[in-house]
Amino acid sequence: MDRKIIYINSIAIAVLAAIANISGLFWKNLYQSDTVSITAQMMGQDLITLIIVIPLLLTSLYLIARDSLRGRLMWMGIMFYFIYTYASMSFAASFNQLFLVYVALFALSIYTFMGELLSMNIKKIKESFSPRLINKITAIFLIIAGLMLAGMWLSMIVESQLTGIAPAALESYTTLVIQALDLAIVFPATIVVGYLLIKGYAWGYVLASILVIKASLIGTAILSMVLFMVSSGVTVAIGQVIFFVFLTVVGIIIAVTFYNNINEKLD
Repeated sequence: MDRKIIYINSIAIAVLAAIANISGLFWKNLYQSDTVSITAQMMGQDLITLIIVIPLLLTSLYLIARDSLRGRLMWMGIMFYFIYTYASMSFAASFNQLFLVYVALFALSIYTFMGELLSMNIKKIKESFSPRLINKITAIFLIIAGLMLAGMWLSMIVESQLTGIAPAALESYTTLVIQALDLAIVFPATIVVGYLLIKGYAWGYVLASILVIKASLIGTAILSMVLFMVSSGVTVAIGQVIFFVFLTVVGIIIAVTFYNNINEKLD
């Protein structure tokens, strides 16, 4: 995809996200229609997006300007983070003054992501990876993380359906948006991409590069959410906290190692 489109759309995303994040952190009544737990989670994610994700987005643009393949793949992972985050905000957050900002971020990130994905030279990208053990380890990590995520959500949902008692995560909302996104998109993606990477298909390298960045950033955001929840007096499920600590720490280590296995420039 043309670099000008990448730069323009990315800057627009960075500006809109900064507006949404700063508002979420400092606009006192913005989340007034949401529960204490969900408000804490959204504020936790606002903080990570503002202080980590947006700077990483700008860094990736700098790397893209220097013809860095790592920078381009990292940028794709960050775009996927924005797709997931603002799909969640568009569908799950109670309607507020920034609804159109969330929708704009969702639209900009998904169309920018798809434009680049469809124009990538996947054969060249595969050739830029060295044939090392980290490729298999990354594939196994994605599959295990996906299975654990699906198992965690399915156990909660199936138990609720068997007992007839709404899951605690539902709170006062009408449906489980995050769980739907994870089970419909994230879980199948981890299995398919893990398989493609194990088999050495070109798409496996491309999509694994995206997923490990998204997993690391979302995991970091979730840990921030937990801290905000605890500080707000919300009870957290220890098992889920342990899972996300594992996902985040291991995911970051694997992401760094996997990206170090990339030859710096794509000719």
